[in-house]
Amino acid sequence: MSRVAPETERETVDRLVQRTVFTPVRGAGAVAETVARLGEAIGLGLLKPGDRLPSEMQLASALGISAVSLRSALVVLRSAGLIETRRGRGGGTFITEGAAHALLPEAEAPDAQALEDLATERAVVEGGAAALAAERATVEQRALLESIVEGMIGLQPFDAWSERDALLHLVIGDASGSPRLVSRIAELRAEAYRISRFLPTTAEVLAIADREHVELVKAIAAGKPARARTLMEGHVRGTARLQAGLGRIADERT
Repeated sequence: MSRVAPETERETVDRLVQRTVFTPVRGAGAVAETVARLGEAIGLGLLKPGDRLPSEMQLASALGISAVSLRSALVVLRSAGLIETRRGRGGGTFITEGAAHALLPEAEAPDAQALEDLATERAVVEGGAAALAAERATVEQRALLESIVEGMIGLQPFDAWSERDALLHLVIGDASGSPRLVSRIAELRAEAYRISRFLPTTAEVLAIADREHVELVKAIAAGKPARARTLMEGHVRGTARLQAGLGRIADERT
């Protein structure tokens, strides 16, 4: 009996993109939702500089929107410097080199209450996903989680670390076996990413997160759902407290 080869990390990322980005948009504002969906994927590092988007026909079909709405969304993304269109052989629509930096927020940072509310939702959603992952993760998914965590330790700069952080949380969601959880985690991660851009991040803060990630992945690999849930909830809430504290320090210095 032939054995199916395990996914590579790139194949996992491509599958997660299909599940979280190239799926039908919700709500009446198709153009705004499409812009937000692709912008979030760029911010999370799921779509990287140089990545080619599907053709307009394929993308409109995947998003469940009209060709007119898609073209309007692409115009907005192009004007913001997130995508570029190349003509001729090998042409198409590609993510630009400066796309992630073009997404830097200009609005005010959220207050402590908003951070706590987001942390509560993340603790419920991602804590449950971690518990399911501990029950359902395949050998290959556990190995991938361990590889991601090992590669994050000491990784700099923050943008590179943040991309791996997003991938780690999405793979945990994927290991839960629930496509709906993966989609929701992607939305929450995008919101958390936007908040992180407002706040100073130190090597010490990343080191704390790295240690928590190691213990979390160990619990998942060991098949301990209750511990995985507790560790994820503590990690999410602890991150929110650190962000709130760093936000206050930054306010005092301005």
